[in-house]
Amino acid sequence: MELTDPRPEPPAEPEPVRIGLALGGGAVRGAAHIGVLNILDKAGLAPAVLTGCSAGAVVGALYAAGMSAPDISALARTLQWKRLVRPSITGRSLFETARLGAFLDKTLGGRDFAELALPFATVACEITTARRVVLDAGPVSSAVLASSAIPGVFPPVERDGMTLVDGSLVDMVPAALARDMGADIVVAVDVSGPLPRRPPRTMVQIMVAVSTLQPGVAEHLARDADLVLTPDVDAYAFWELSRMSEFEQAGEAAALESLPLVQALVQVAEARAEWRRRTTRPAP
Repeated sequence: MELTDPRPEPPAEPEPVRIGLALGGGAVRGAAHIGVLNILDKAGLAPAVLTGCSAGAVVGALYAAGMSAPDISALARTLQWKRLVRPSITGRSLFETARLGAFLDKTLGGRDFAELALPFATVACEITTARRVVLDAGPVSSAVLASSAIPGVFPPVERDGMTLVDGSLVDMVPAALARDMGADIVVAVDVSGPLPRRPPRTMVQIMVAVSTLQPGVAEHLARDADLVLTPDVDAYAFWELSRMSEFEQAGEAAALESLPLVQALVQVAEARAEWRRRTTRPAP
């Protein structure tokens, strides 16, 4: 006679709510993303899915590769333009980015997307068709470089048979992409903002500023994200590396203010998941 255990099996543990964090473009203002990540981590609300565009792609890729927000901050403070780019002699752009590409590849450990610690994707623009391209496979460094290739300032990136430039032209803050990747709630961080109070004066400054002025960003985020953070980064310019700490602090302030809302969104998502478990009938 075969004995059976009369005790019912314990219910399966519910899956944790997956927070998706979409980090937008904004040149050096992207340092605010580091501050946002730092606060979310400390609050136990670390993202499970990351997407990024341009500067947001850089920060998102480093975090997805396993770097902590303080580590990314320390790395960012060592950056100098003269070490990362040099004047171009090809006529395709003002600067060449071979050094920047090598720096990214070294910092990311030569990883492919499949080797990242967290799901991550970035976006770029295919320059011959103006098509939005999602990059989520293959080498991470070249994908980040493509997403950050401001036309005229940096050269296009040839990848997967395409000619790719700055993703800010087609998807400044890829919030919908985070949802597509399985995020239960999506928090978007928009650091594009208006032009700085100190207007751009050089050709490079003007081109960098123009790359962030894409219409319809707020409308798209209102539709695609559950919560949009807009750190107060308007006081300083997109190109000011010396303002890295101020940008980070702005991100931290925005994230701290948002914590009750993020926590409420998580609780609502948990309640919805529990309701579905209780009301879904098992298949016969």
